[in-house]
Amino acid sequence: MKPKLIHNVTHFDGELHADSWALLTPGAAVVGKGATWEAHSQGADVVDGQGQILLSGFIDTHCHGAAGESVNDGLAGMQRVLDFNFAHGVARSLLSLITSSHSELLDLCNQAKELLGDPRFAGLHLEGPYLAHSHKGAHDPARLAVPETTELEKLIATGVVKSMTIAPELFDSSQLQLLEKAGIRLCLGHTDIDYQGAKNFFESHPNALVTHAFNGMRGIHHREPGPVPAAIEAGVFIELIMDGIHVHEPVAKLLPAAQLLLVTDAMSATGMPDGSYRLGSVSVEVKDSIARTPQGGLAGSTLTLAKAVSNYARVSGSPVAALRAATVNPARAYGIELPELSLENHVLLAL
Repeated sequence: MKPKLIHNVTHFDGELHADSWALLTPGAAVVGKGATWEAHSQGADVVDGQGQILLSGFIDTHCHGAAGESVNDGLAGMQRVLDFNFAHGVARSLLSLITSSHSELLDLCNQAKELLGDPRFAGLHLEGPYLAHSHKGAHDPARLAVPETTELEKLIATGVVKSMTIAPELFDSSQLQLLEKAGIRLCLGHTDIDYQGAKNFFESHPNALVTHAFNGMRGIHHREPGPVPAAIEAGVFIELIMDGIHVHEPVAKLLPAAQLLLVTDAMSATGMPDGSYRLGSVSVEVKDSIARTPQGGLAGSTLTLAKAVSNYARVSGSPVAALRAATVNPARAYGIELPELSLENHVLLAL
C-alpha cells in the first residue's frame, strides 16, 4: 500500500492540534506541524485535508445493523455491519443484539466467536431480553424474560458478551455480581427504576452505564427525577443518540460532556432508502430516515457516528467534547484500545 501524506489538517488525539500533517503507512503514522510535511512527501500520495479534522477512528458501543444487514441475522450480517461501520469511520464496534429467545441469543453469541480475531470487533452488546415491559420500546414483549442464572452463565461462557442492557429491578444481587465478575458492563436501560433505585444501583455498581439516555426509562419530573439525574450525580457514562429525534437538543445539553458516549443505536436501514425493515422480530417502517414500529414508537436509528459527532459539536459548541464522546470516552468506559493512526485507520471529518 502506497503511503499517504495528508496536510492542512487539525489532528485529534484526545486534543485538537491545528496546522498539522500526517504521513500514513500500514500500521503507523508520523505526525508533524506546519510546512515541514513537504520534506516527507516523496513517494507518497499527497492529500490537502482542507482544514478538516484527522483522527484514527470512532468507537460505536451500540449498533444493531446497517446497509440492510442486522446483527441478529448471524455471522454474515455481523461482518457486513462491521464493514459498513469501518467504511464510515468506526474503527471499533460493539455489535448489539436485540431481544430474542435465550437459545437464539446463545447461538448468535457462539457465531460471533468467529469475529474475535477482527480488530474492528469489540464484542457483543445484549440489549434484552431482561427488560421491563413498561419501557420495552421496540422490543418484542413476547420475548422479554426474567433472568435465570443458568442462562446468564451460558451467555458468559461464550466469551463474546461485553455489555448487557438490563432492567436492574429484575435481577438479584448475585446475578449482577456474576455478570460484573465476568467483565460484562451493566447498562441501565428499558427499566422502570426510579431515582432512588437508580442511585442505589450506581452506588453498588460504579462501572455501570446508561443505555440511550431518556429513552426506555422514566423521564425527569421536578418531584420525580428518574434515573438520568442519578447517573449524572454518580458520574457514570451515559449513552446519547444524537440524531435530534430521540432526544431534543436542549435536553441533550443537560448531560455532562465528560460522561457522554455518543452512540448510533443504528438498525439495518442505516445507509439505505426509506422502506420496510425488521429490528429483531419486530416490523419497522422507515420514513424520512426515522425508524418506527407499527405503533409509532422509535425503533433504533439510521444515524452514523460521524453525523452524531457533527450534530453534538454544533449543539454543544465544542468539537473536542463531541470527538471525545465518540473516541476517548467509550474507550475508557469499556477498556477498548483506540487504534493507532495509520493508513488503515484514519478519518477526515469536517466539523
